[in-house]
Amino acid sequence: MTESDMQTSGPDFIVFVPKDKPDERGDTYNDHFQVFDKPDGRLFAAWTQASREGDQDQHIAFSKSTDKGATWTTPIVLAGSECRLRPRPIASWQQPMISASGRIYVLYNQQIEGKHGLHHQHCGLMFGRYSDDDGETWSEPENIPMPRMQYDHPDPDMPPDWVNWQRPLRLGKGGRFLVAMSRHVMIQGRRRSATQFLQFENIDEDPAVKDVDISWFSCNERVLAVDSTFCNICEEASLVKLPDGRLFALMRTGAGHPYWSVSSGDGQSWTTPKPLLDRDGGTPYLHPVSPCPMYDWKGTEAGSGYYFAMVHNTFDFKADTAWQNRGPLYLIAGTFQSAAEQPVWFAAPKLFIDRPAGNSFYTSSTQVNGRCVLWYNDRKYYLLGKVIDASWFQGIPPMT
Repeated sequence: MTESDMQTSGPDFIVFVPKDKPDERGDTYNDHFQVFDKPDGRLFAAWTQASREGDQDQHIAFSKSTDKGATWTTPIVLAGSECRLRPRPIASWQQPMISASGRIYVLYNQQIEGKHGLHHQHCGLMFGRYSDDDGETWSEPENIPMPRMQYDHPDPDMPPDWVNWQRPLRLGKGGRFLVAMSRHVMIQGRRRSATQFLQFENIDEDPAVKDVDISWFSCNERVLAVDSTFCNICEEASLVKLPDGRLFALMRTGAGHPYWSVSSGDGQSWTTPKPLLDRDGGTPYLHPVSPCPMYDWKGTEAGSGYYFAMVHNTFDFKADTAWQNRGPLYLIAGTFQSAAEQPVWFAAPKLFIDRPAGNSFYTSSTQVNGRCVLWYNDRKYYLLGKVIDASWFQGIPPMT
């Protein structure tokens, strides 16, 4: 990799560049990049890191910045193996949250060993740690029990198959943390994924990790699902708040389009997912099985009415699979439409990165000095940030 390669997307922030010394740290795979902050502007980052995706050294990395993202500390490992020379069960898909007192929680999927050996990387228990000193020291890992769902594996030795890729946001009832979970299941002999939701009830009470209380919504037969001739995938939801208080979820699917759903009940119930259009009666966006994150431009929990999402805007319906090339990635900026069926309408796509392949952006967003920053994992290798300024919103539909 070269400096010019890292500059392909024109980043404004550089958080992490791999050293590629595998005997010291497996660090050339960097994914599910979650940046979060405190009210005073301190920034923190947690992500899934390894020598390569799913390798035996897959672990949770943590870093922080005290100068608004200009420099970042050397990452530490919170769970999993730092390198293949010292293998341990892998850890993945971290979920960071900050309580009202400032305690940092990082929950994650912990692979465990059962009677048949180590389970698949997505099959794991929910573990977590917390820090009361901005990540200098951490509590010992503890398990949060997860209820078994209708479509989980019938063998109780097999843990749930799940992924959380966006960080929990204070979008639940009373400002509680809410997040979507992708649940991978088998139904009538076919593997599928569906979306359900978790609300963390007591984070602001600073519980021990094992005492974190979770409510589960849209579970079992009420999961958000999409049937397709390609593959039955409906997962990796991003959540934003609308100005009227409803929540809007955008999900990747195997149907050739992103799909959306709305909740008017604080995330506890959701409408049937529909393909994402540029506006009511308009053109559906094309998209392979690839992340399609969506954020509020004015702040992740702002409910501002100004939003942006990422799409590839291409799909071949004659192909054999929905897992198609993740080519150039486009940003679509949109606004709230109070009387519309689809409550966010979008302007024409604008090119974000022009790599011919490998654009799998597992991202997050924060405000830095009053500006929106998209934090992204270019090529699942570099960890970068880019200011999303007003130029991306030129030509947007007027908000109504």
